[in-house]
Amino acid sequence: MPCEEPPVADPFADFAGLEAKWQKRWQLSGCFKARQGDKKDKFYNFDGGPFPNGALHMGHVRTFVLGDVMARYQRMRGKNVLYCFEFDAFGLPNELAAEKQGAAPRDLTAANIERMRGQMVALGLSYDWDHVHSTCDPRYYKWTQWLFLKLREAGLVYRAEADLNWCKSCRTTLAHIQVEDGNCWRCETPVETRSLTQWYVKLSRYSRQLHDSLGGVSGFGPQVRNTLAGFMGAVEGYEIDLPVVDEPDTVITAFVAADRVRHPASYVAIAPGHPAAGGNTAPGSTEDRLKRPHSRASPHEDHRTHGHDTGRRVLDPRTGRTLPVYAAKYVEAGFAHGATLGFPDMDQRDRMFARTRGIIESGETCPVETGMTRPATHFRVRDWLVSRQRAWGTPIPIVHCEHCGTVPVPDAELPVLLPDIPAGGLRNGLADLRDFICVPCPRCGNEARRETDTLDCYFDVIWCFLACTGLLDENFEFQAGSFTQWMQVDWFHNGLDSFFYMHLYRFLGHALYDMGLLQDPEPFANYAGHNVVTLNGRKMSKHHGNVISPEKVLRSAGADVLRVHVLWSANPNKGFEWSDDGLDRARALLKTVWSLNETAVRIGAQANEPVAGQEQTRASGAVRAKIRRAVRRSTGFLEKYQYSGVLNEIHGLTRILKAALAERHPATDEAFKDGCDSLIRLIAPFAPHLAEEAWSRHGRTTLLAATTAWPQA
Repeated sequence: MPCEEPPVADPFADFAGLEAKWQKRWQLSGCFKARQGDKKDKFYNFDGGPFPNGALHMGHVRTFVLGDVMARYQRMRGKNVLYCFEFDAFGLPNELAAEKQGAAPRDLTAANIERMRGQMVALGLSYDWDHVHSTCDPRYYKWTQWLFLKLREAGLVYRAEADLNWCKSCRTTLAHIQVEDGNCWRCETPVETRSLTQWYVKLSRYSRQLHDSLGGVSGFGPQVRNTLAGFMGAVEGYEIDLPVVDEPDTVITAFVAADRVRHPASYVAIAPGHPAAGGNTAPGSTEDRLKRPHSRASPHEDHRTHGHDTGRRVLDPRTGRTLPVYAAKYVEAGFAHGATLGFPDMDQRDRMFARTRGIIESGETCPVETGMTRPATHFRVRDWLVSRQRAWGTPIPIVHCEHCGTVPVPDAELPVLLPDIPAGGLRNGLADLRDFICVPCPRCGNEARRETDTLDCYFDVIWCFLACTGLLDENFEFQAGSFTQWMQVDWFHNGLDSFFYMHLYRFLGHALYDMGLLQDPEPFANYAGHNVVTLNGRKMSKHHGNVISPEKVLRSAGADVLRVHVLWSANPNKGFEWSDDGLDRARALLKTVWSLNETAVRIGAQANEPVAGQEQTRASGAVRAKIRRAVRRSTGFLEKYQYSGVLNEIHGLTRILKAALAERHPATDEAFKDGCDSLIRLIAPFAPHLAEEAWSRHGRTTLLAATTAWPQA
């Protein structure tokens, strides 16, 4: 496509005009669109999507520019690149924001998405926008609902009553991971406990499989693998059946870690909700308080010592001793039968609990017989609570019938459309909408009612990497063979603090593989899990009041300067401490690149002189060798996801080219021009707008991003 706009005289004085010029040309050329049906040399590059609150933060910027460099580099290597993400568009924050503003959440979310899309375009991100989807689009959540039913059919979704975390401010249940120090992750309201019937995904069925296969995912760095393994929390040990004294038919099964099975115990600790806990469960009772989550409202209390004597005694078959049974707050109900043995002589927590209750430590004088135990491995990761009592979410495709029970909505009737939520919101979620609730039973036709809970937004995104391979039109199908062109994802870009998403993605990949819907159980080949952006040593966040606005930096410095600063300051596996000085360093590098390229343009316009003698030819060869070394090292750093190293090489190459200019003659002039050509290609993934302008200064009319190959070493 010929360039219809004149060259920019000073790209640093008019960076806004330069960026808009090339963003428009990229859009018109369609150079970022993936080639559907072309399986040769595919590269699927996927970013963790943002929640559309209307404004990118620097954590987003880091994720997205890391992904964009990879996408641009792979295109220059000749790959057919699919680069995309999803908007995680449902969820509580926008529902509450809409209530506060007197707006409908659908309208607020749509406006936020458009604003954030504009910010992404301004950053120069090379997404294929045809493959960027929103989880609140009915064409998307039709298949979210289908997936929910498919998992239910496989026994991986179930409904159960349990004591759950409840935020009275947000008016919804919270998953365990959404409770931080006893408070709601979003509003910091102390979390209460309520007994509710809710929907769960059975993550526990795949705990062993995900744990054992993790070591084989070679594209995950050690930090990622260790984080995921730590989250799953595998504990090797032994199970023991403890008969309850004077209750012949009652046995408490307890779990003991492997390093303690040969030691005598002093007591048995069970979770407050364990069937053997007994006692008064009325609101406000000691037993009721034990079941509540830890709360910041009582910072001076040590919850490790909370508990009560159940009055029961058990026989430890290893020693023949009788042990008291305590309900203890420190015991997790969902881990290893909710029962364990107490070893005050081996564990500080057990020692504190025992001393507050006058429990005598067992010592090591009693022989232990381990033949009554059996080996077992338990995982601390829990089944996943996925239902929420809010309106702005994917409707759960279930109908409750007095005659038929819990009935799935037939596939032909999907999606179950989310009704319009009025401005100001709904006090009781979808339960306030009678026209939505009352429906005939799909099975018997009698009067029934829809499920009024909605799906957690984590469930919405669990399959986003599959959704984005297609266009979600009438031809989209979720079946075997649907994803063979693009899966696996070659590179996934997201922060290490989002590891829970990766655990869910891997769970789904293994589950769908077992159902015959995927050809590989591991959905992602590579995931580095980059670290966070900090300011003055603290993670940037609105909560800490230390946010640097990307929009302001784009207006004051431009996209290329911001990109180079973010990418040069730290490799992805390191924390990135924001500093305005880094903007100055990035700008200085780009000015040097521009100046060298302008010199190459002038040299190219001059008449060729006779080639110099042997000495000059040797000097030219030395320059070319240094250029090839810089290209070779840059390529190596890119392949290893070490972008700071690439920019260091580019900086070094500018010094090499400056030195070549200092000893000008015809032979080195040619080497200099070739070196500048390589320089522009090398920096193109990092500063794409400036690179395009520099490329066009040589009279070229084709887009660098669309047609130009990566330099050869």
